[in-house]
Amino acid sequence: MLAAYPLTAIVVVLSLFVYIWVMMKVGAARAKYNVHAPAVDGPVEFQRVFRVHMNTLEQLVVFLPALAIFAAAWGDLPTAIIAIFWPLGRVLYAVRYYLSADKRGPGFGISFLSSLILLIGGLLGAVMRLTEAM
Repeated sequence: MLAAYPLTAIVVVLSLFVYIWVMMKVGAARAKYNVHAPAVDGPVEFQRVFRVHMNTLEQLVVFLPALAIFAAAWGDLPTAIIAIFWPLGRVLYAVRYYLSADKRGPGFGISFLSSLILLIGGLLGAVMRLTEAM
């Protein structure tokens, strides 16, 4: 992947760094709010940090395969341009959700839209390749 898709690889690495960041925030929140593993319930401040982590993991499961399929169909630069909005949206989502659950919408929308475009674009690319082969 690295040789043919360096920009896409950079976005993947940035996305994984965002995931590591939100994961570490949960550990810090556990200590701060005295929520011992395996408990996942605590004060609302802890719950928001935990939900950012879990929602980011849930979104990552869609984002990464969609990114790979889109990259195979359309190439490095278009993939990276669309995909960079996922980690940016996730950071916005996290920062705003940490403040208040009501503020999480814009970041969620940006990252989800990036995944959706990659997913639909990947499907279209695959269908186009299939019809070319027929």
